[in-house]
Amino acid sequence: MAKIITIPNPLLREKSKEIQVFDKKIQDLADELRKTLIDHEKKIKGVGLSAVQIGVLKRIFIVYSQSSKQFLTFINPQIIWFSKRLTDSKKGRYEGCLSVPGKWAKATRSKEVKVRYQTESGTPQVRKFSGLTATIIQHEYDHIEGILFIDRALEQKAKIYEIVKDEKGKESLQEVKLT
Repeated sequence: MAKIITIPNPLLREKSKEIQVFDKKIQDLADELRKTLIDHEKKIKGVGLSAVQIGVLKRIFIVYSQSSKQFLTFINPQIIWFSKRLTDSKKGRYEGCLSVPGKWAKATRSKEVKVRYQTESGTPQVRKFSGLTATIIQHEYDHIEGILFIDRALEQKAKIYEIVKDEKGKESLQEVKLT
């Protein structure tokens, strides 16, 4: 299990490099991403992770599919189509990130995307994804481009929150200002 890097680590702002060779090292990297997302109690602690988040500037990320209950691996992905239908930032889910701990925002994303990518063996794929999986793919794709979800939220003028506890221990979201 690798250590997840967090802001303000400058690697998170760098664009990842394309993978040219599909060998055991790439399969090991994908395995490391999967192991890093599963805690010692075998619980999934996140729904996606890109290699840059463990300090490796390669264009690979994994996404946990809620519907199939398995990890999907995306190597050298390109989002080749975004639906015009967008998530509703007022009603949508809060987005968070293991590299931006404790921060949450409702960033607007396309409800569907079509992705061209390669598998761990290098086989080309083109698939369409929708719903939560599409949101996660866009989030992880941003990572390999050096963009964080808080950047998306700020450019959309969305509020960023953190969880705070009151004196009785009750949790609530409190808006934070990032500078």
